[in-house]
Amino acid sequence: MINVTYKKKYFKINAVWFCKDIEVIVDRSRGDFIFLHGIDKSVLDTNRKNAIINKQFSLITDLKAEPEEIFKEFNKNYRYEINRAGKEGVNCISYLSEDLKDDPDILASFKMEYTNFVKLKGIVNSYNEPAMQQYIANGNVLLTKALKDKQSYAQHVYLYDNRIARLLYSVSNFRTKDLDPNFAGRANKYLHWHDIQYLHKHKIEVLDWGGISSIENLNGIDKFKKGFGGKEHTYYNIIFGKSLIGKLAISMMKLKRS
Repeated sequence: MINVTYKKKYFKINAVWFCKDIEVIVDRSRGDFIFLHGIDKSVLDTNRKNAIINKQFSLITDLKAEPEEIFKEFNKNYRYEINRAGKEGVNCISYLSEDLKDDPDILASFKMEYTNFVKLKGIVNSYNEPAMQQYIANGNVLLTKALKDKQSYAQHVYLYDNRIARLLYSVSNFRTKDLDPNFAGRANKYLHWHDIQYLHKHKIEVLDWGGISSIENLNGIDKFKKGFGGKEHTYYNIIFGKSLIGKLAISMMKLKRS
């Protein structure tokens, strides 16, 4: 389980991932809001008046399987591109939370590339700086990077506990001026393959691909993720109001939805 608390817009937010005992978390939390991520249906309580419950779909890869078996489930074209990227000299580096503490420039480089990436794709920037700093302080962050000749082509950020790793942010420089977009695409796939091997080696059991929009109607990003052979999975995210102001805010959000 991952459990951190941070402040954002004057609110104290308690973010919890992969929780198995909701009652304990809710009882002990001192946040205005509790954000419960990745809740299985088996532990879901739908009778909470101070909560908003959202269903989310994702793809998961069983990392207990040997990497060679996982690789066989990849799209045939992905396997070709990954092998080609290896021959082209793509190099992958992994950074843990301690590395990010010791060298702030690593995260600063990612933030710059991510900001440019979401602007080019027209995506609302969802990077949560206060939360990221707490995840790093808590030792729950893995950042990986694909390079060639010191040029960065892709970066991935994961949250992880002792069992699950979830892809939180991903950036590929395939739209960057003066960079070969086809090579950048191959480097990005090669980096995902590197990440799977790294997580397997470090005894992580499940890779969560960070959510998809739908199981029935996959968009472009969903199809890209599906190419790595992940299996469909459904879980729930819960926003729970704990303090008086948190409960009032949840009531207003529910009223607005209705």
